[in-house]
Amino acid sequence: MKEAATAPAAPAPDGITFIGVLCACTHLGLVEDGLAYFHSMMTDYSVAPQIEHYGCVVDMYARAGLLNQAMDLINKMPVEADGVIWASLLGACRVHKKNVELAELALERLIELEPGNPSNYLMLSNIYGDAGKWEKLSKLKVAMRDTGSRKLPGCSLIEVNDGRVAEFYSSDERHPEKEEIYGCLKSLIRLTKSQGQGQGQGYELC
Repeated sequence: MKEAATAPAAPAPDGITFIGVLCACTHLGLVEDGLAYFHSMMTDYSVAPQIEHYGCVVDMYARAGLLNQAMDLINKMPVEADGVIWASLLGACRVHKKNVELAELALERLIELEPGNPSNYLMLSNIYGDAGKWEKLSKLKVAMRDTGSRKLPGCSLIEVNDGRVAEFYSSDERHPEKEEIYGCLKSLIRLTKSQGQGQGQGYELC
């Protein structure tokens, strides 16, 4: 009787594998599972975490509203946090509507790393608006203007019935059919409000 062949051992997961696992835990909100995989990566598989792994864990904490834990990890990381990490933290401050001071710190770091990115200013301006901090909002807008930062308006392209492609810009007053467009938009807003949609959402200031 032939001896049963031994199945080849499965390859050990590497750093890229763990990035995928941590990202999955982040988007599913599985903080405890994600942390367990993060520690297992180091202790069981001897994979040294890189900035991408730390970024995943910071994002995982931030999305779950655990902003203090996210900041604590940033302070303990053996590498300097990059713009992706600080932007993740800043965005979480907006989503969870808390910790304005932490949002201000995140913007300071982002200005150092990405001085020409206006989106970071806009994120903090909306955090100020949500918190009712109008004086700080006004000062931030002045600072944004002084740096020359300007966000390009949002643009949408829609193909209409006759095959033409219509181009729309945010707050555009130059479109030849603007009266009909804004009238239709107002009707849609009234309809969604009458059906209880769009309630309790923060508003964009820029």
